[in-house]
Amino acid sequence: IPCASVLIMKSDNSLKVQHKCDECEFKSEGFFCNVRKSTLTLFESLKTTLTFPKGATIFMEGEDSTGIYLLCQGKVKLSTCSKDGKVIILHIAERGELLGLSSTVTDALHVATAEVIEPCQVNFVKNDDFVAFLRENADACLSAVKQLGRNYNTAYLQICSLGLSSSVSDKLASLFLGWCKAASTDTSGVHLKVSYTHEEIAEMIGTSRETVTRLLKDFKNQQLISRKGSEIIVHDTERLEKIIGTKTKSRL
Repeated sequence: IPCASVLIMKSDNSLKVQHKCDECEFKSEGFFCNVRKSTLTLFESLKTTLTFPKGATIFMEGEDSTGIYLLCQGKVKLSTCSKDGKVIILHIAERGELLGLSSTVTDALHVATAEVIEPCQVNFVKNDDFVAFLRENADACLSAVKQLGRNYNTAYLQICSLGLSSSVSDKLASLFLGWCKAASTDTSGVHLKVSYTHEEIAEMIGTSRETVTRLLKDFKNQQLISRKGSEIIVHDTERLEKIIGTKTKSRL
């Protein structure tokens, strides 16, 4: 990785790269967006801005950690793979999240593979620089702790879903209900903007693409959901929640 503030273009020019954090057009409630200006200025002196195209791998499971990646734009899939090739998606990271945080603070190997699913911009900081940065800046350190807590909660909910759900139908229903919490609603139901393939949804709940396709058709036949372009509309979240733990038509 080159020195700070050097831009490495690895993707197409569809991204409007943000060079200055304090001038960023995509500020949100994410990791560094709400820290003190002095903290942000110090972070900028340490970072290297990188862009990646869809399908690129930022780091791989089992590799040594070299630093953290602050995701500024795009989405990144974090997944793990068994020896027999079975893949489970652990999380879909969005802007404001730090990738590789746990590996950096614990000096451990990466426990997941980070693959780009939308062209993205990240700000990279080397391990030693980032750890020293956290030691010197309490507001940044608190933000790191909060993200580690969110990561723990995400992992806990996923373990409960995979381990305690009695059927794949339950897991898919639970996944949709989780997405509904942050989605828009109108008189027709909750609109989920789903950009994931059936294969990716299958990897989120530990099943096959064919099973997801059959279950989506079953949910549609039961008028639990419908599709409109790239959207999935959940017509009644209470009905969807009630099917969890019951015998549905396609219990798998």
